[in-house]
Amino acid sequence: MTKFVKQEGVALENHVITTVTATEPVKCSWQCVDTPLCFSVNVKILQTGWVTCELNNSSKTADPQDLMPRAGSQYQQMMEVDHCTVGECIYKDALPDGWYKFGSKLIKLFPERRTWGQARHSCQLIGAELVSINREDENEFISHLLGQIKTKGKDSNQIIAHWILDGTDSDVSLINGATYEEEDGVKSLYLSGSGAHATTPAVDFGKTSFTIASWVKLQSPVNYYSTIYSDWSHPVKFIVYAYSSGSLRFGGINNKEQFKPWITAGSPPIDKWFHVAAIWDRNANEARLFLDGQKIGTDPVDNGSYLKDNSHSVYDIGLKRDAGVTLRGYLRDLTIIGNALTGEELANITDPNKEPLDGVWIGLNDVSTEGTFCWPDDTHVTYTKWASNQPDNQYDYQDCVEMTIDEGAWDDTSCGRQLPFVVKRKPKLSINLNRPSGKPEF
Repeated sequence: MTKFVKQEGVALENHVITTVTATEPVKCSWQCVDTPLCFSVNVKILQTGWVTCELNNSSKTADPQDLMPRAGSQYQQMMEVDHCTVGECIYKDALPDGWYKFGSKLIKLFPERRTWGQARHSCQLIGAELVSINREDENEFISHLLGQIKTKGKDSNQIIAHWILDGTDSDVSLINGATYEEEDGVKSLYLSGSGAHATTPAVDFGKTSFTIASWVKLQSPVNYYSTIYSDWSHPVKFIVYAYSSGSLRFGGINNKEQFKPWITAGSPPIDKWFHVAAIWDRNANEARLFLDGQKIGTDPVDNGSYLKDNSHSVYDIGLKRDAGVTLRGYLRDLTIIGNALTGEELANITDPNKEPLDGVWIGLNDVSTEGTFCWPDDTHVTYTKWASNQPDNQYDYQDCVEMTIDEGAWDDTSCGRQLPFVVKRKPKLSINLNRPSGKPEF
């Protein structure tokens, strides 16, 4: 049974989320238990015999300075009970610095937007991990925390894949000495131009409208063929050049065995960052090439045509595989989007805060084995909360799981999306509510 610590003559000020009336004090306690983000109660018995219950979204653990004298009031807060099973009692508390305790877990919502890999790296830096969820009440508690985030609607620009290229991408392989280095204050993929390159898993985007975009900084002397991203070994599929005979180029072979699209345009700068986007718009039957948000070339494509399929399992970053020629310079933020972006939309994808926001990262993923979902802390998957028709592994490249803000349901999505994330870790010691400071040890 959940138990409460009681303190007479005081109340927690500035944190009341709702006030209810009850017939007896114990019902105030149960109102708090049943309200996900209630962590303490101010109780006052009225002259009529009824009781007013002020439910607080904080506690003296998190905000001891707000526990103030109040005549006739009683402050109640849940206490931790040893040897108490989940079915017998619930323990939750608000802690300093935005942390919460729910059962045996410390939980915190980080509003900063990161890819799944970046989010996990951030967790590990503080001795934590992306949250694992093992029960319905845990999922409900976390879903209520998401109310702190202002949603921006569903992502109409469907991010199929996004590789930051800073060392946090779990599925980028470095080949022949490719490294991550700081360049202009940003960690990026560095290729020496002498065989160094990287690979990603092959992504099934060829039959839809799409945009391939990346930041590039070519280093002089520039290699004659400097490829950003490609599948260019027999049978070839597509290639995006940062430099080919002094120009940008976007090419591919379609299902009709034609080299379409084929666009050569623009003059990329050397030793300076620039943004490239190669676009196939199936609705307009047109391919486009953009440099720094400006359209520099187009090529008509036949209605019903698409990039020819092959069985390749990886795509190359910085390598023209048929010739063995590699790019010399830096790349970052390689992105594939499942629709044709406009110039304005291209500007938005460079800023994660402008991406639509509909969920947060949790730890569940099938990065290692497709279709076998696991938690990063190796706990068993004993509970799931999939949204309708999920997981669906759209584009054969959705390996990480978000919790949706509107429903608290789970959806597999691209690990490269930039979302807030929920962290969990175990406390070093249990919290003693009788300590003078009222503060926990983490």
